[in-house]
Amino acid sequence: MAGCSGAPAPTPPATATPTHPTTARPTPGPPLVVLGEQANGGSVTVPTGATVRLLLHSTFWAAPRSSAPGSLAPLGAPDSAPSSGPGCRPGSGCGTVTADFLARAAATVRLTTTRTSCGEALRCRPGQADFTVTVVISPVPSIPPTSPASPASPASPPVPAP
Repeated sequence: MAGCSGAPAPTPPATATPTHPTTARPTPGPPLVVLGEQANGGSVTVPTGATVRLLLHSTFWAAPRSSAPGSLAPLGAPDSAPSSGPGCRPGSGCGTVTADFLARAAATVRLTTTRTSCGEALRCRPGQADFTVTVVISPVPSIPPTSPASPASPASPPVPAP
């Protein structure tokens, strides 16, 4: 029985603390696809689960909309970030509008937005007032079923009873 012999109880082993911190490697997540003005009128294919970020360089753009929010869903409200850098005058639209969308299901969806001003008291010319990009959401590739490591061995013939 422990503790009845009169001998001292054994000391538990010391726990080692690593002297060098360990770093976990991040697991790759769904992709982030950033689209800007150069995507206007074009098309892009993304996998289900991807985040599509629309980044437009003018605060005059209205909130971008998805033609199928069930398949390409907005992630919160768009962010309008005015800029006050060199050459930016108040009312000139300097800055960005950013909107994130989550690709939820396979579909072909249009992201659209419009603006009426392209600068301080400057109406947009044809082709500058509308933005449209087609987003083709592909289904996530399925993982093929794994096959057994070795085929099952054929059954042995029954042994007759004596």
